[in-house]
Amino acid sequence: MSVAKPRLVVLGTGFAGYSMLLRLPRDLYDVTLISPRNYFLFLPLLPSAVTGTVELRSIVEPVRRRLGHLRFLEAAAQSVDWERRVVRATGAVDGSAFETPFDLLVIAVGSRPHDYGIPGVSTYALRAASIEDAREIRSRILSQFARADLPGLADDEIQRLLTFAVVGGGPTGVEVAAEIHDLLREELKRAFPVLAPRARIVLLEGGARVLSQYRQALAGYAERHFRREGIEVRTQTTVAAIGPREITLKDGGTLLYGMAVWATGNAPTGFVSCLEGLPIEKGRIGVDDRLRVRGREDVFALGDCAAFGDPPLPATAQVAQTQGKYLAKQLRDRARGRAAKPFRFRPVGMLAYVGGGRALADLPHSQWSGRGAWIFWRSVYLTKLVSLPNKAKVLFDWIKAALFGRDLSRF
Repeated sequence: MSVAKPRLVVLGTGFAGYSMLLRLPRDLYDVTLISPRNYFLFLPLLPSAVTGTVELRSIVEPVRRRLGHLRFLEAAAQSVDWERRVVRATGAVDGSAFETPFDLLVIAVGSRPHDYGIPGVSTYALRAASIEDAREIRSRILSQFARADLPGLADDEIQRLLTFAVVGGGPTGVEVAAEIHDLLREELKRAFPVLAPRARIVLLEGGARVLSQYRQALAGYAERHFRREGIEVRTQTTVAAIGPREITLKDGGTLLYGMAVWATGNAPTGFVSCLEGLPIEKGRIGVDDRLRVRGREDVFALGDCAAFGDPPLPATAQVAQTQGKYLAKQLRDRARGRAAKPFRFRPVGMLAYVGGGRALADLPHSQWSGRGAWIFWRSVYLTKLVSLPNKAKVLFDWIKAALFGRDLSRF
């Protein structure tokens, strides 16, 4: 008589949950994966997809293709009944409600962009956190040029339409600004030879410098490179409100803009905000040294939604992926009666693209910038892509963009 496997429910298809499931042996648990997104998104290359350097479908992995052995429910988790040990969820397609029982629960639902309560952010600014965001930014850039090209517009209105503001000087904001600049310089300059030189990219950062997580020398290189390329970098500039045509700054100034991208901060998802009975620390779930939710032996949290360590580890893809690999090993050892070792995070370094075939490499024992760092940046991300098909597609996207340019179709 066969023994029933423990029911393992995993919430989320981001770096944390997906990395864990790829490495978890198939025969140990009865696994159910719940996520409203039926694919894994390779977020580090999302800024490149914003402008078509790589295509959107090249950086997504369909869940059912790689994880066909488990039960996948395309739905959004809404709450957890801790006494009955069930997850309540609603279908992503039709909104129908259902419940899924669990013996072990893994919460890896990520985070969402934080607007800090600033008026107008959710209404007028675009985000850079999903495939839908990337598609919208790409379409909006092309729409702004199409509008500015119409006859009869005043010069100041053309200037406003072609002003692209990026709020947030972290890696995402810097890379989005860099990719937009590359698109202007390499494609739009040929398609709109009169308008492209008038386009303006403004990077707004509330802190003293961009890329505050990077070493001072590399952050300084990024700022100098941006200024040489004509990208305006405004540090110690805090946004007070965003309207349909202008950004109001806390110092009383304003910036007229045509498109604004909000790329700063993380906030808890609605699901995490609604959880009851869990230790929540600044919007993240507190976990112990084995990624167990404090006070609950059979519930784990990892990735952006989890607060591990003091101070908590940053919400990055590198941290989430490392935690996913660790939890897969821990669950394997648990099923076989072995004790789990504590989680230890060893950073392997940070990379950032700054445009013009230049990048930054901030590694534990070395740092460098420029074209060599850009080649290293591309090599690392190519190897980090999950599947061979996606590695091939991204490589061909890069070659295609270099030889034939990016596609400027708007749809």
